[in-house]
Amino acid sequence: MRNIYILAIFLVLLSGCSTTKPTVIEYKLSLKDLDKNSVSKGCQDKSLKVSQAFSSSSLMSLNMNYILGGSKIYSYSQAQWNNSPNQEITSQIVQLLREAKLFKTTQSSKSRSVSDYILETTIEDFMQYYDEKITTSYVNVSIHMSLIDVKTNKVVASKRFVKRIKTKSLDAEGGVKALDIALKDILKESLKFLDGVCK
Repeated sequence: MRNIYILAIFLVLLSGCSTTKPTVIEYKLSLKDLDKNSVSKGCQDKSLKVSQAFSSSSLMSLNMNYILGGSKIYSYSQAQWNNSPNQEITSQIVQLLREAKLFKTTQSSKSRSVSDYILETTIEDFMQYYDEKITTSYVNVSIHMSLIDVKTNKVVASKRFVKRIKTKSLDAEGGVKALDIALKDILKESLKFLDGVCK
């Protein structure tokens, strides 16, 4: 009887030492089927460097945040980005412009090459929003771009792009899918914008 009692205490102590952590799902932005065609030839003798996007510190981490009721910021406990939104959006812009061949060369900010233009990007908003009762959700994406002439340091053109899309589900996955769509629309608009500047 005494051995059973000691064994029971041992099992209780052992179970108290072991903790189970919930599985964290990582999400990646996936911009499939993005039309990268460019019609302008006006910038194909110019080089471009895409600077690292400016953003709040929250968009530089892997935490996947959301806003409840317009002002309260929370993080999903079982979902996170596999790459920070800041880095991912910057790399998507570089890839988009390279494949569109709008410029002679398109380099990232880490390149040591000298360019004719610099594209500055500010991510003003990239977030999922819920109402107070968590009955509806939408995402808001706001990105500002400025094309700068390196020789004169003057802004050649600038534009702000904003998209708001309702999510299809009230969870992190629904937010990611909506953010994907919103970002895809903005990148398509930004390509048209830069295409127009080069004409």
